[in-house]
Amino acid sequence: MNKFIFILSILIVNQVFAKCDTAEILIIDDPKDVVEVDPSTLSLSFYDEKLNEANVKGYKAFSKNGGNLGIGAIEIEQLIFDLVDDENIKLCAGLSYARVFNTTSVGFDLAIGNSQVRSEKAFELCPPLNYEKELPYFDHICNVHEGDGKFYNLSKKNKGTKGNASNAVIYSTADFKHKNGSELSCVALSTMLESNYPGYYLTYINGSFCTSDNSYLSKEKIKSLAKSIGVYGTADPPMGMRLNFHK
Repeated sequence: MNKFIFILSILIVNQVFAKCDTAEILIIDDPKDVVEVDPSTLSLSFYDEKLNEANVKGYKAFSKNGGNLGIGAIEIEQLIFDLVDDENIKLCAGLSYARVFNTTSVGFDLAIGNSQVRSEKAFELCPPLNYEKELPYFDHICNVHEGDGKFYNLSKKNKGTKGNASNAVIYSTADFKHKNGSELSCVALSTMLESNYPGYYLTYINGSFCTSDNSYLSKEKIKSLAKSIGVYGTADPPMGMRLNFHK
């Protein structure tokens, strides 16, 4: 990513790999098209016991033209979770989903998606772009940019595990210290569904999970998070790995 947001927004798809890109390449027609919705109405799903205890917000957008890329209709959904105790961040997590509808000539590139979750890209902090300031969650405590803190202990390479639909889920890890003193352990995850051509997919999902419990994100826990990622109607999340509002 050209920046890091705890919720790892995929409203921008910028394939210029320079540090802190400044080009505003959008896959939505207008940032104001992103609207808050009841999370239970979303198809996107993510599960962990801690998420049931957290505050949650849902967002959705539909782009007829694929923003300034001109690639046709795209649907976008986002879930954002936070748990904050007197400004002390206990948890920040989220999942984002994008699906293209031009099934014959457009698809998300798996290789590029995997490269974007590498720790040096996924956990990069940059100044906010103009369009980001118009997003409804711009001021959310889990939306961080340059000057809001520092990532360290970045994993050296991507690792992978299996999702609930035999899809590969790629992930990287890092630790974060917020400027308010909160310290978090984080994992960034990425996967794709519905291949429409070798190496290309209709659905792209990415997200993150950050917790103040620095011993929580074991290898088995990360596998569990990856397994819980689902989209109802495409890759339904496993029973027993569904949040209360989706049961």
